[in-house]
Amino acid sequence: MDNSEYEKKLNQYLRLASFPVAVKFLVSWEEVPPRTKRPKEHLGNQFTTCQAVSMARRYGWALALGREDSSCVLGAMALGLEKRLPHYTEGNLCIDLYTENIDAGRLSEESVPRLPEGKYVGVLVAPLHRAAFAPDSIVIYGNGAQIMRLGQAWLWKRGGTLDSAFRGRIDCADLAIAPHTTGEPQMVVPCTGDRIFGQVQDHEVAFSFPFSVIGEIIEGLEATHKAGAARYPVTNWLNYSGGFPPSYEKYKDMLEEEV
Repeated sequence: MDNSEYEKKLNQYLRLASFPVAVKFLVSWEEVPPRTKRPKEHLGNQFTTCQAVSMARRYGWALALGREDSSCVLGAMALGLEKRLPHYTEGNLCIDLYTENIDAGRLSEESVPRLPEGKYVGVLVAPLHRAAFAPDSIVIYGNGAQIMRLGQAWLWKRGGTLDSAFRGRIDCADLAIAPHTTGEPQMVVPCTGDRIFGQVQDHEVAFSFPFSVIGEIIEGLEATHKAGAARYPVTNWLNYSGGFPPSYEKYKDMLEEEV
């Protein structure tokens, strides 16, 4: 299947409200397809990574962000586009925002998935069906039931559990980078920045996975759907007798007495 066929299959079983997003880490700007937007050059603004992902999934645009396009220094550091100075690694950017003290801040910064500094020049995002490139990661936003189905699909062959990390910040690293570096998918609760800049809604959760396993994800969706116990929309059980207010039941008894 090509990328557009992959997206059709995902939508067949998930009925997504926004496009799945393909993510690629750029070694060279020569890898950027035609008609790709650069925020600084084409839109006159700098973006967060999550903002670019949101444009890709909502607008259907392809965007490429380099250092000069990035407004979020934390996201740029995770991508290896900015230096990680000691002031950052010590935990100073966490204090009084997300952690009580510098030791907790240091642990938080150490936990962030990241790419090697200077290895890549930028990141490319596009809706999966428009991705004229081989993605590194796939990012999908949906409601709880849709994301549950993706988790079930992953476990179809493997069983067990799906492990996910949570830190409440820099979710672009969890969504885009972690699947690429670990080879594993995960469910992600969007962070504060993604809600502010990416405008993630309260009902939305995310799921990301390495592009290399998309065939296994789709196979799992198909198989679990066919089995019947796990589908989206979730099949409600309707063969039951409902309960009613006492006055309704009393009137029903009165009707029975009239027979």
